[in-house]
Amino acid sequence: MRLINIAYEHLEKERSNSPEDSFVRSSVTYEEAGIQKTFYVLYPAIFATRAREEGIWTADSPVDEVVALNLLKSYTGRKRLYISDESEYLLALKEADLSNLLEIVQQVKVNGSYHV
Repeated sequence: MRLINIAYEHLEKERSNSPEDSFVRSSVTYEEAGIQKTFYVLYPAIFATRAREEGIWTADSPVDEVVALNLLKSYTGRKRLYISDESEYLLALKEADLSNLLEIVQQVKVNGSYHV
């Protein structure tokens, strides 16, 4: 598997009464067996704040960069994942090798890809 792109975006409201601005979509694009795929994870933006408050995420870069990458192996074959449970989100980060995830993100940014 070759990772091609790792990104995130804070969703913007389409309507004035929409709650979309309080969500983040994290994504990882990868190539597997010659086929390019993208895995998206959608979750409330407050979860990232909680990860910092609890000391789980201490890096200078946004935690949103590593969320989809962290969950990719657990949800192989899926295109989308919605996380509505804060404890599920935080547990996934607590169990992750965050320094390794940051290194992978940096490699993708610098080299344009990373082979897993």
